[in-house]
Amino acid sequence: MNGKIKSIALFALCLCFGLSIFFSNLNPNLTQRDPAAVNGKYFQISSLSSEEIKNQINEKMKVFPTFQGKKSIQLGGFSSALCKNFPEIEIEFFADGVAIAGESPTLKVTSPCENAQDPSEIASILLPIEKLLAEKPRNAEYKFDGFNTKIEIKNAADEWPKTWILKSVHFKSHDGKRKSAFFKKLKSDEINFRPIVIEF
Repeated sequence: MNGKIKSIALFALCLCFGLSIFFSNLNPNLTQRDPAAVNGKYFQISSLSSEEIKNQINEKMKVFPTFQGKKSIQLGGFSSALCKNFPEIEIEFFADGVAIAGESPTLKVTSPCENAQDPSEIASILLPIEKLLAEKPRNAEYKFDGFNTKIEIKNAADEWPKTWILKSVHFKSHDGKRKSAFFKKLKSDEINFRPIVIEF
């Protein structure tokens, strides 16, 4: 009787072991792929479409004033793990209500993707607005001491525009790959109108 029980137990054990091997090999990609987000924070965007990235940026990107004439661009919904594959972030704005020969002035901000004090988050991008305003508006690249951001102005106006609206965001890799989101010009009466704006 004891021998029969041992045989049944051994058979059940072998069956469970065989089933575990079968299911673990059924779709190996499931165990190898990283999820796109954990706790609402995106750390993998390679599989996201431009529209999905745009929706996340529109919801989670914030612009805040700081001390001494600076502005802070924060990507609170994106993890610093993105920086491993996309070590550079490029953000472009256009001047609201201003046109030079039919084209809006543009402000392009290029910054390294770096860890914040909380290493799970992307560091804020600091813009030296007061230092920029001290310069004469012109088509040029600006780099200021103490800041790792580069600012490029195109189609410069005679005076600095006061309001800049988000046009595009690019997460860029060293080998030329990028994930991008584009924001069209909207009218204030459009549904869900909430442009991301920098005020000088």
